Amino acid sequence: MDHILIGAQWDTLLRLVVSLKQKHVTASTLLRRLNSYSQQHPVYLALRELGRVVRTEFLLRYMDDLRKRIDDQLDKLESTHTFARAVFYGQNGQIPYAGKEEQQVANACKQLVQNVIVCWNCLYLNQYLFHAPPAERQAVADAIAASSPVSWQHINLHGEFDFSDDALKDSLRFDVAALLAFNWEHTVTKKTKFEYLPIKR
Repeated sequence: MDHILIGAQWDTLLRLVVSLKQKHVTASTLLRRLNSYSQQHPVYLALRELGRVVRTEFLLRYMDDLRKRIDDQLDKLESTHTFARAVFYGQNGQIPYAGKEEQQVANACKQLVQNVIVCWNCLYLNQYLFHAPPAERQAVADAIAASSPVSWQHINLHGEFDFSDDALKDSLRFDVAALLAFNWEHTVTKKTKFEYLPIKR
């Protein structure tokens, strides 16, 4: 890294950044102008050296802890796609409609089923934490925070859909009002980061 070159052109680089931030110039216009410079132009060389610093910093962070975070997010994304395929299993996962409105209805129905499952999972996890003994509540909270409500293995998607009054009874007796009113922040330590919990009003 040529830190002397970067230092010599630092004021110019800052002016470029401020121009972009203040929208005095568009990124496309700036790139066209930079591309018109000779590859030996001091500003061009300084930007190249600065870019190497940024890439090096990213690689160091990636090898340290960023890689795990990126992998976790990719796993969640893949899990979401798998979830959608599991829910939408009819017609080999294909929407058998040509009309745009019918396709939108079919997709909305799929999303509704997914949201219902995620909502039930969130309610169950919240209630489980709500009823956990005080001595175990932190461990339960940490386990929940490390998991995801995008889970469907416990749902019989290929079973019988029964919407009768008896089937629709709340067998777990979710007390939504109590769950919403419960002060979770005073129950678990602040280091526990909930990505999906608690349920917000």
